[in-house]
Amino acid sequence: MNPNLQVIGLISGGKDSFFSLLHCQANGHRIIALANLYPPPPPTATNNADADDLESFMYQTVGHSLIPLYADIVSLPLYRQEIRGTAVNRAKEYSTFRADDGIISSATATASDGHGDDETESMTTLLQRIVAEHPEADAVCAGAILSNYQRTRVESVARRLRLVPLAYLWQYPELPTTTTPGPGPREEEEEEEEGGLLEDMAAVGMDARIVKVASGGLEEGLLWEN
Repeated sequence: MNPNLQVIGLISGGKDSFFSLLHCQANGHRIIALANLYPPPPPTATNNADADDLESFMYQTVGHSLIPLYADIVSLPLYRQEIRGTAVNRAKEYSTFRADDGIISSATATASDGHGDDETESMTTLLQRIVAEHPEADAVCAGAILSNYQRTRVESVARRLRLVPLAYLWQYPELPTTTTPGPGPREEEEEEEEGGLLEDMAAVGMDARIVKVASGGLEEGLLWEN
């Protein structure tokens, strides 16, 4: 691997994709452009939340309206594109996807209109546009941590565009974290604490806020908590 890659940073507005950019820089690479995919406006939005958040298998979109501020803050060119299609291929490993005329290999997934039927291919179109503007680009980074679904799709697109896929946060929880003694009679054992990633983010000054709750047991009172 080239020790000094020219990286396109995939960003969603979330903490993980931004932290991945910091890891790229810490490893000697140069971020040359930012890439973001956002939902198209729905035909009938009942409220702002409907237009702001797409229930996508692949992309985080909540809060996407703030993404343009990234370019101003980090002084990098930002390229954006609407997400087209749906999760046609819902398999964990992204090797093929189904179109109207049958199974097509992911290597030929980009249809004549530039994006194919699967929402993953919107990333292909966006990155092709960025590479055309920045031919020096030779890598793309994403904030994938534990999702093989997400990671294999980024890798598929990257390989087809001859970009090195970078995922510095992949399986990040497996790195050493703090431990505390287990309760009761199991005091001799140690119980690993979760949160090493969040602690490391806080250590470099990241201020991540909760902007959506979507699970039982999580209440609206958690919104905007650090």
